[in-house]
Amino acid sequence: MSCSKDDDKKTMLLPTQVEIEFPTATASYQTLDITYNNQLLIETVTRTFSNNSQIIYTCNYNSQNQLTNLRIEEPSTGDDRNYQAEYTNGFLSKIIAVSTSGNTEYNIDYNSVTNTYKYNFPYTWKFDSGNNLEYYYFSSTTAFEVTYEDGKAFNYFMNSQPVLAIMDSYFAENFYQDLFFLSQKPITMTRYEDLISSDIIEHHYNNSYDANNNLITSEIRYNTDVNPSMIKNVTYQEISY
Repeated sequence: MSCSKDDDKKTMLLPTQVEIEFPTATASYQTLDITYNNQLLIETVTRTFSNNSQIIYTCNYNSQNQLTNLRIEEPSTGDDRNYQAEYTNGFLSKIIAVSTSGNTEYNIDYNSVTNTYKYNFPYTWKFDSGNNLEYYYFSSTTAFEVTYEDGKAFNYFMNSQPVLAIMDSYFAENFYQDLFFLSQKPITMTRYEDLISSDIIEHHYNNSYDANNNLITSEIRYNTDVNPSMIKNVTYQEISY
């Protein structure tokens, strides 16, 4: 008897859509539709807003499965941005913003002892041993911190990539944040602090999981609010590879 290559395929349950609701804003929502490549890395994310406008994110990777290019297209405005990532000894060392008017290069310094990445002081990103973002300093007086809990977040099945959080927080803001920085663990809180004014903004995540410990819902509350300001619902599908 002979067997086909299809017999060797495996399947994995992966998040393919995130629906984001804003309960306090009438008819305001977003959906993120996610596709994957043959290595189970995110290939495209299509963000659709309640007015039907879209932003399309396309990712490309190198042979080590590290992100090398992020393209951001907004069909309604014609905006088209490209960010290229370069690596030295396996660690992010440069981000290049590509545009029709010319390229802008940003050199990134990596410290292997502290697992931190820096760009043009004081921009500093600190990651834990699993490369989940711990904090981001974006001025000498302001900081953004992230805490996690156990469970399966978006990329529990692959290694976290610091470039994704760095891209989100400085270069391509508010994309990967909606995917919880593509961390391996679900977020329970984000905390912004202004060390001069003592202003503190916290977002608390009340997470729900399915029987396989996959994250399915996050209710996000602002500071001490009782009702959520945002709700994220995750849909999974079996993906063959």
